[in-house]
Amino acid sequence: MSLLQSVQQEVIERLGNLSITARQAVESVLAGQHRSVRRGLSVEFAGHREYQPGDDLRRLDWLVWARSDRYDIRQYEEETKLRAAIVLDTSGSMGYASGAQSKLEYARSLAAALGFLMIRQSDAVGLVTCDTAIREFLPPGSTMAHFLNVLAALEKVRPGGETSLSPVIDEIAERLTRRGLVILISDAFDDPEAFLKSIQHLRHRKQEVRLFQILDSQEQSFPFRGMIEFVGLEHEPPLKLDGDRIRAHYQGVFEQHQGRLRSGCHAAGVQLETCLTNEELFTVLIRALGLR
Repeated sequence: MSLLQSVQQEVIERLGNLSITARQAVESVLAGQHRSVRRGLSVEFAGHREYQPGDDLRRLDWLVWARSDRYDIRQYEEETKLRAAIVLDTSGSMGYASGAQSKLEYARSLAAALGFLMIRQSDAVGLVTCDTAIREFLPPGSTMAHFLNVLAALEKVRPGGETSLSPVIDEIAERLTRRGLVILISDAFDDPEAFLKSIQHLRHRKQEVRLFQILDSQEQSFPFRGMIEFVGLEHEPPLKLDGDRIRAHYQGVFEQHQGRLRSGCHAAGVQLETCLTNEELFTVLIRALGLR
């Protein structure tokens, strides 16, 4: 076994230590055909995609426009390494769990799986953990040894602190001096206007952005009945409320938040993936990577 194979095997074993679902998902993807998380610039033409705000106008295919009056961008196979920064929200709300795993446990498994798949195709991956401030910042690296440091940082994360992602994302945007991919993994339970404004900041800095919103199924359905004591995860005082009486109001506010998030991401050219913690991680990877 070569040194690279040995290190790769160690990484897969560490994925299992972090989360058995992360390891299983990665091994399932590796058993099939893995397509790049992102296409970039090189000399080999790969296809078209719809123009998005912030795209380089020099890559518009004017022949397609002349034939169909449609603005399409020419895509090319990546020739240089992709630089990706995985930004993981570790605020208190990410500690919520109605089932076997919390949102943060699911999120760090997703971060580990995505990171490994990118490292395996020789891309560079970094990690930022944050709540109201940056807690850890590992610049992108492309070696398996570097990724072991990423996994070690993921193993240490615990939920805590309040949610204030907007100023943190603004700081990350200023720190990332080279164009690349930013993968945000969060429940996005923050002021949507401020949050979306910070995402726009990343886009203005020429970063491609993908948002993975991690939710618990109970946060969608609000199944609580009768008098329930709700305990805040970010230092809010406990509240006793009648679940039946407030369900309709909660669901209305929740859907309004989700609608604003969806429309804001669409306007910014950001792909939004909403993932439930009871959803198989492999299914999320299939959807995210565009695999069949």
